[in-house]
Order: sequence, then structure tokens, then C-alpha cells
Amino acid sequence: MSDNNNDLPFNEDQQQWLSGFFAGANTRLLQAGGDAAAANTRPLTILFGTQTGNAESIGEGIVSIAGDYGLTATLLDMDDIEIEDLPKIERLLIICSTYGEGDMPDNAEILWEALTEDDAPRLENMNFSVLALGDKSYDDYCKAGIDWDERLAELGATRVADRVDCDVDFETDADKWCISALDGIKDTGSAPEAGAAPAAAPKSAAKDKPEFDRKNPFPASVLVNKVISGENSSKQIVHYEISLKGSGLNYEAGDALNIVPQNDPELVKLVLAHLGLSGDEQINGEKLSAALKTTYDIKLPTGPFLDAVAKKSGDEELARMLENNDREALNSYLWGRDVIDFIIDMKVTFGADEFTDLLRKLQPRAYSISSSAKAHEDEVHLTISSVRYDSFERKHEGVASCYLADRVGENDKVGVYFSPNKAFRVPQDTDKPIIMVGPGTGIAPFRAFLEERQATGAKGDNWLFFGDRKAADDYIYKDEIEAWQKSGVLTKLDLAFSRDQKDKIYVQTRMKQNGAELFKWLENGAYFYVCGDATYMAKDVDQTLQDIIAEHGKHDEAGVKAYMNNLKKSKRYVRDVY
Repeated sequence: MSDNNNDLPFNEDQQQWLSGFFAGANTRLLQAGGDAAAANTRPLTILFGTQTGNAESIGEGIVSIAGDYGLTATLLDMDDIEIEDLPKIERLLIICSTYGEGDMPDNAEILWEALTEDDAPRLENMNFSVLALGDKSYDDYCKAGIDWDERLAELGATRVADRVDCDVDFETDADKWCISALDGIKDTGSAPEAGAAPAAAPKSAAKDKPEFDRKNPFPASVLVNKVISGENSSKQIVHYEISLKGSGLNYEAGDALNIVPQNDPELVKLVLAHLGLSGDEQINGEKLSAALKTTYDIKLPTGPFLDAVAKKSGDEELARMLENNDREALNSYLWGRDVIDFIIDMKVTFGADEFTDLLRKLQPRAYSISSSAKAHEDEVHLTISSVRYDSFERKHEGVASCYLADRVGENDKVGVYFSPNKAFRVPQDTDKPIIMVGPGTGIAPFRAFLEERQATGAKGDNWLFFGDRKAADDYIYKDEIEAWQKSGVLTKLDLAFSRDQKDKIYVQTRMKQNGAELFKWLENGAYFYVCGDATYMAKDVDQTLQDIIAEHGKHDEAGVKAYMNNLKKSKRYVRDVY
């Protein structure tokens, strides 16, 4: 997961909220556990649908305490189960995130598609509950989890605990769901056979718990803060090197690093001035000015904030859109508007408590790691595009990206912690070839992959598709890439700089031009990775990949679908898109 610089004014990455949720799960949930003995336990299946690993982490936490409810839990990726297996399951917990515009995460697509067919099996034997992960600032909040909940019920399954939809401030709701779901499901279904074998020792989610996490980030020193894009580039791309000395933290290539950001002090001053507040007002034991800098998100307008603005200002247009829940009109209206824009334009004021009650908490931002720990001991590197744009006669900046770029210098400290992304890894078999598609800052994890392959002496071939607008200003890591080519680490390189010629060329253009060879790599077991923009690039790359399979594999539509599904289920087509 790289930074979300998609020219979307309020779209910095916020996909790692649940990291650390189960850091205290053993303590919290054991206290609410049942009295069932370890023997004669009942099987429980937990399915997770995830794009970045959060749902899987929650599932691991449930596995670790299921035995205390008389349950033997099995945690499965949704790609690892077939539709015909579902009727055999008596107890099922679903944990599913929502990806993109209300879509299923990649690993849930195949099972979900089968479940929505007219001939999907009936599930009268099943008892279930769903935890949905989402973000209220996006349309179709928690839609994937909602869809699972409704479809299972339609097919006759029995809901034993109400679905819980988790927003950014998730912990209390997620805790309640876990307790409710386990309590509700533990006595359902057929009774265990007498003399059944004791439950297997549950996996421990706490045994590998890092000392530093979301609740307690590590204060890391920034070693390098260096702009690597050219002076004439349309964007500022910065390379960061951060020290992990003394942290005991470890990571794998493909993981994400969470940055704990702070709001711009100048923006805090502007907000206070237009609200007519001094900043000395007390909020939960600290000055309002400090709280607005480090605790609250003062950029993204929340629903309650918009409701309050509409009421105070008497703005009929805003009130009408909110009342009608006109998402298309609201999205257009909100485009490029921050909290301060409403305060200034609508001339509304709030008291300190009233204002902070309308805001949500400032969230960590997750970025794809662009280094291998095997190549850089006690260091982690990031490649981030600073989000900057002009809107409503004011300069706007990304919270985390510009906090790092402008206000965290070398030797300054920043709070960090890791979020594993187990699905996005180099192949364990180092002889396997890999194909990497990562334009712009999407190259971040692939720099890590290439460092990893070099450090481990992997013999598998490596093919990189990279590009941006102009080679002169946007060819980041050029020297490293050329060195990998020269040394043989990078077997094949295809570049696509869209503005360097009359006809625009993109990474998918290069894929199509190399279609026959790309398909040959896939036939030889290559893993296909994509990182970058989900809205346009990833969709175009996906379609191009399907076209290549159809043309060079001589497949019809059904054959292409089967081929793609096989790639996904075997974890040979994985994406880190945003």
C-alpha cells in the first residue's frame, strides 16, 4: 500500500486501522470466555476477506481464544474454500473488509461470485455472524460485509449475532462483536461426539506481539528525507530512510509502515482563528490547540460535521443533499473541500467541545515499504508522493505526506509501527519468476522485492514494468534499476513514460506489446504483482492481462475467467492497490 496520491483531495491511505486490535485480545476476551472444557469442542470456521491483512489478523486473534468457548477454530482465506464446502459448515464467522467503491477484496471475489449465482447451495445448516470493516468517509461503507451478511441469510443460514460495521474508531465495536459472536455461536449446531479428541492448542496471536504497535508506536529517527523527483515534475516524490535501532521491530518485503502524523500547526491556527477560539480551551485534559494538532482529523468533513454546518448556516443546497443522501451530488460538492473551507465559506462557529465532538480521530497512514530488511539492517525505507493541490482559493496538503516532507527533518523522530501484508510477498520458492507492475510510487514494494531477491541470491527471473509522466523528472530509482539490470538481478525492464511522445504510453501498453512473452512467463509459473492506483491503472492492467491470456492462450471468455481464478487462488496474482 503506497501513498494515495491519486489527485483525490481527501484520499490519503487509511487502510490499516485495525493493526494492533488484538494486541489486548487475550486479556479482553478471555475474561468474557465460556467454561467449556478443552475436550469435546465444536468446530468453528473463520473466513477472512482482506486486501491488506487486517481481517486475517483479527481472525488470528479469535483463533487464539476460541478454545475458551469450547470451539476449535480454523482460519481460512476465502480463496481457500470452495462453494460446495459451505453447506457442510455449521458455525461460520466472516470478517471482511470493503475495497474500492464497495467492492469485495481480491481474495473474496471468487467465492462471492459463486455465492451470488442462482444455483448457490442452501445453507439452512449454518449459523453465522459477520464483522464488516470499512470507513464512513467513503461511499458504500462496509458494503462487502453487509453483502455477506444479507446473502448468507437469504440462503437460509441463521444469524446468531448481529453484524457489526467498524469505522475508523473500531475497537469498542469490534470487541463487542467478538464476544457476542463467540457467545452466540458456541452452543449451535450438532453436539460434539462423546470422547472426541481435545481441541488442538490454539494459535497464539499474542506470542509474537511486538512491543510497539498502534497504541504504542516506536519513536523512530528519520535518517534521510530526500526529494528524488525532478525539479520540473508535476509531483514531489520523497525517499525516506528511517532507523529501527532499539525497536526490536521486524518486517518483510511487502509489508506496510504506519506513520503517526500531526496536523499542520498553521492549519490549526487558521481553524482556531475562524472559530474565534484561543486554543487554550481544555479538551480531555489538554489544550485545544494541542488536541487539534495531534488527536483530531481537522481536514476530512464527517457526516455529523456537515449536518451541523447545514443547520447553522441554513445552506439549503447542502441540507437537501444530506437529507436526500444524494451521494453523487455530495461527492461533487465535497471535492476539494476541507473542514476549514466550510468554516470560512459558511461563516459558522463552534465551541471547543462542540467542534471536537464533530471530528473523528486522526488516523495513522500506511505506506508500502520500499526496502528489504535483508539489505538494510535496522532500517526501513519509504517512497511517498507529497499530496498538494489548490482548491477554493487555498493550498491544501496531505496530512501525513506533507507532515513528513515539510516538518520532519533528518534526525527528527516520528511514531511508526508495522502492518504485515502476508498476501503480498515474494515467492517462497526463489526459483519462481516474478512480474511486477508498479508505475509511479507503485514501485515501492518492488524496490523491496528486488533488494530481497538480490540479498537472498534468488535464481528466479524478475521483470519490472515501471513508468510515469516524463523520464527526465519522474524516473525515480533510475540508477538502482540500471544497476540491477547490469548485474542480472533485473531480467527484463519495460518503461512507459506517458508524456514523452505524442501518443501516451502506459504500463498496460507495454504489457500488450510483450503479450506473448508475458503469457509464456505465466505458463512457466510466474507470479504477477500490481501496485498503485486502483481507480484506473489497476483496472486497465487487469483487463490487459485478461486480453493477453485470451489472445496468447487461445482462451474464450470462460477460459480466461478460469485462468484468472486459478492465478488468484494460487496467490500468483496479487495486488497492493489504493
